[in-house]
Amino acid sequence: MEQLLRFVNGIINAAITYGALFMGLVGCDEEVAEIENATPAACEHCPQMVAIDAGAFLLGSPEDESGHVDDEGPQREINVAAFSISRYEITVAQFRAFTDATGYTDDAGCFVMTPSGTWGFDPSASWRNPGFDQDEDHPVVCVTWEAANAYIQWLNTQVADVNFRLLSEAEWAYAARAGTSSAYWWGSEEDDFCEYTNGVDQTARATYPGWERSGNCNDRFLYTAPVGYYKRPNAFGVEDMVGNVWEWTADCYVDNFAEHPTDATAIEIDACEKRVFRGDYGSFYLRTAYRGAWNGTQAFAMAGFRVAAN
Repeated sequence: MEQLLRFVNGIINAAITYGALFMGLVGCDEEVAEIENATPAACEHCPQMVAIDAGAFLLGSPEDESGHVDDEGPQREINVAAFSISRYEITVAQFRAFTDATGYTDDAGCFVMTPSGTWGFDPSASWRNPGFDQDEDHPVVCVTWEAANAYIQWLNTQVADVNFRLLSEAEWAYAARAGTSSAYWWGSEEDDFCEYTNGVDQTARATYPGWERSGNCNDRFLYTAPVGYYKRPNAFGVEDMVGNVWEWTADCYVDNFAEHPTDATAIEIDACEKRVFRGDYGSFYLRTAYRGAWNGTQAFAMAGFRVAAN
């Protein structure tokens, strides 16, 4: 990372990444706090990176946490080496720079929201047209795990001596918790989320009445929010980790942490059927420990990604 810190002297890339489905605006006017370990983007369309110090934490959630599900346990102590993480999710603009430069196309289609509020596969949907309007500073969605890795391979050609990659699930959880042990990184109250992130709120409930697990606040976004919109970095200086969109991680999904590597490396198994998603957007699922999984060859209109580097 020393070489990266010396290399990056461009202006901070303020591009906003795709926020998770149904995120909300909080009337939050305070400026983003100065973050000493945030480094400027290394190139015009490279993500701004935040240095994360090494440390240890408990992966998963205790059985008595409200909302706990079996695949969040047993809790396991993980030692995490220092790494860096993109401050925001990769944005539409950043992903577009990759496709413009390489001609990359992904015709996998995408699972999108239907008028009835259920998910359905649309073979014509893509990151360019995920079923709702997005600006360049929203997080890119409708990208497969494979497309995320293709972007990362290209990104590694843009900056010398830096290894960009997806985060392991343990690294993601460590960065999202940022030293906290509460159910939500902001505290213990679910309905406080509208001050911090984009989730399933009152606007979503009004649009899709069948969504009974919506929150009792208004974040002012029905679908994705611009990255960094809430100006609420966690204690590590990272934003939008939970809410706005799911984020791909490097790991193959397994249904418990009993044998999870204690060094925070990603789990890779033969015939990997699903990859781990983290950072759900639903109000009931905004807990830091909540997990998801999806076929890496399929795209989802509520799923994007961010990158790590070392």
